[in-house]
Amino acid sequence: MHYLPLKCSSIDNLLGGGIEPKILTELFGEAGTGKTNFCLQAARECANNGKKVAYIDSEGVSIKRIEQICKDYEKEKILSRILIFSPTSTEDQETMIQNALKIKNLQLIVVDTLNMYYRLNLEEDKEGSLRSFSRQTALLQKAARENNIFVLTAEQVYTDKNGDIKPFTSRDVEHLVKTIIKLEKTGIGTRRATIIKHRSEPEGKTCSFAITQTGLH
Repeated sequence: MHYLPLKCSSIDNLLGGGIEPKILTELFGEAGTGKTNFCLQAARECANNGKKVAYIDSEGVSIKRIEQICKDYEKEKILSRILIFSPTSTEDQETMIQNALKIKNLQLIVVDTLNMYYRLNLEEDKEGSLRSFSRQTALLQKAARENNIFVLTAEQVYTDKNGDIKPFTSRDVEHLVKTIIKLEKTGIGTRRATIIKHRSEPEGKTCSFAITQTGLH
């Protein structure tokens, strides 16, 4: 199987080689745990292989940060292959995912974060938000499987009644995701990744990594 390695040895070892194709891979964790850095590094490595990346960005990713982690690469070539979409609503995000999947030579689609508008609109329109969130996830899962591409999503979280950090999602959506990784802060610049769900690696397996100016190491 052809994985997408992040070129961060601890994370690649954790995942048995990197991000798996044909499935949904989900990251979740509190703010500042490295979700966006993880997503950007995956985008960099895919673009460095000459493939196109669709980056659905609901939270305002820093172009400066992308340039920083491309410092030791052919920056202009990589940046030209990462196509950034900036949705402003649930409906907008759904449309942008549909449009992104039409890109030629697409190898990776990133949604950072997939559940932000779902979470924001729950009180106002619970049923409509849930339907759109479910449609987006099903669309991504179908595209991953049929087109043999990588799909990586970041998820906002909440704290449950036991004090555990959980992704803000629905049971139906959770069922579609085959790899789930939890990210946590462990110190200044240091983080821990834990496998919550995986098809071949054991649940509870962990690794440590650092966030540096040039990416995850």
